Amino acid sequence: MHILILGAAGMVGRKLTERLAKDGALGGTPIARATLHDVVMPEAPADAPFPSKTLASDFALPGEAEKLVAERPDVIFHLAAIV
Repeated sequence: MHILILGAAGMVGRKLTERLAKDGALGGTPIARATLHDVVMPEAPADAPFPSKTLASDFALPGEAEKLVAERPDVIFHLAAIV
């Protein structure tokens, strides 16, 4: 399973990433890879049993969202917000 986390550098995004790395699965399905995205570069979990790609951009800009879903993630966590 490929997971995309938008807002991965924020508090909730970091905690979710750490938990997924610890569990190695979501809903009983193993995580094969993760894409971590935010407006600032998120940190990849050090001990994850799956590879993580980190990206920084503003997905509100034209074409950015399309790039993020081009690899067809199975699950998207949308945690990006302006507080």
